[in-house]
Amino acid sequence: MSLPSLAGLARDYAARFPARFGLRLRLEELTLDVRSNSEAVVDDLRGYFGSFATGAFAAGCPADLDFLLLEAPAQEPPATLAVKAVAPGKRPDKERFVDLPGDLAGDGAGRLVRKQATGMLFLFGQGGNIAVNIALGPCAQNRNQLVNFLCARYMERRLAVGWMLGHAAGVARPMAEGGNALALCGFAGMGKSTLALHLVARGLDFVSNDRVLVEPAGTGGGPVLHGIPKHPRLNPGTALGNPALAALLSCALPEAARSAYASLAPEALRAVEDKYDASIDACFGPHRFRLAAPLAGVVVLNWTHGGGGLSARRVDLRQRLDLLEALRKAPGLFYLPQAIATGARLTAEQCLEALDGIPALELGGGSDFEAAAQACEEFLGATPASHKDGTQ
Repeated sequence: MSLPSLAGLARDYAARFPARFGLRLRLEELTLDVRSNSEAVVDDLRGYFGSFATGAFAAGCPADLDFLLLEAPAQEPPATLAVKAVAPGKRPDKERFVDLPGDLAGDGAGRLVRKQATGMLFLFGQGGNIAVNIALGPCAQNRNQLVNFLCARYMERRLAVGWMLGHAAGVARPMAEGGNALALCGFAGMGKSTLALHLVARGLDFVSNDRVLVEPAGTGGGPVLHGIPKHPRLNPGTALGNPALAALLSCALPEAARSAYASLAPEALRAVEDKYDASIDACFGPHRFRLAAPLAGVVVLNWTHGGGGLSARRVDLRQRLDLLEALRKAPGLFYLPQAIATGARLTAEQCLEALDGIPALELGGGSDFEAAAQACEEFLGATPASHKDGTQ
């Protein structure tokens, strides 16, 4: 059976679910227009994105990226989907996909992805002269998937021009204190997001939660760390189980959830897997979330929970490729291979080139977020040039 074309599917979905509501996002110099057939979806996203939402989009003033978020019952995919290969330790059959042709020979192509748990469909690519970014399904119930979709398509555009994708959180000194940033990375379960929040509680600005982009050094200066407009998603253990954060983060949990979790022992609290969005503005105050800062260092969490005292050691990532792997992030299904085939920095050597001159700090021993935050602040206070040799 022949596959439907990307452009044909896009026209069909747009005609079936007319989108009358919208907003515009401003992410640094780029604009994203978001349209939907659901006013509730648009209002919810406007509240979520906060200061990044600049109001309704304006006709005759095109955006850099356009999105259709179409509220509908879960739809059957219009083609047979392949099961995504699953990395060890990941949930099986989370996503299925199919690559789609364009309308004409030589026309652009794209991809359709289905989230198996929610039934959400995501269609994206280049349909002729029109870029397609469509989410279709129970959008109002799946805000996190919508946010991830917008961020992934935005990041693909950045990767295509030579930026590096990293699996890290990002924080930065306030602009009045120099504004320099740290990328905080670590292998699964190390707590990079929790460490970022400890640093924000100490007065640093928030740059990004789980994905960062590194713009390599240009003529105007060194590498720049860029974030995405995604707030941290917390489990109750993070929100309530860290004394230094509990008073700030408890607002992220609904009152009923706070009451239900209050009596749980720390071990039981850490085992709860529910997730809640923690708005940086709501938890820490306005103007604490910005998307770019000069990159001053990389911190790698390589500790063991219950492993004794914290150790902090400056390292050279060229000599510790094992630690570089905590930062490197392979693009997933929401990045089109043809879009990043020539520009993206994906190999270890390309990543090291993007990080040229940036010092790294390895946090080992036992996990201690307060001690780690102190070590990060001391590290951030040093100048990058003084640590290029990787010595302690």
